[in-house]
Amino acid sequence: MVPLQFEFLAFGIWLAVVIGLIILDIVIAVWVYRDAKRRGMEAALWLLIVLLTGLIGLIIYLIVRE
Repeated sequence: MVPLQFEFLAFGIWLAVVIGLIILDIVIAVWVYRDAKRRGMEAALWLLIVLLTGLIGLIIYLIVRE
């Protein structure tokens, strides 16, 4: 059996990774929004696409952008 202190440590590390990934996803989505707006594209649509699909949406945006 794993001691309780290690379970809390593992949960803390897991939580930090999840929060970090969420923050990274938001930062990427904001960058896509600003870039799409600057290029005259549908910025809100691209923001939604990237937030919902993550890395796949970013790759699609980078391929499609004008």
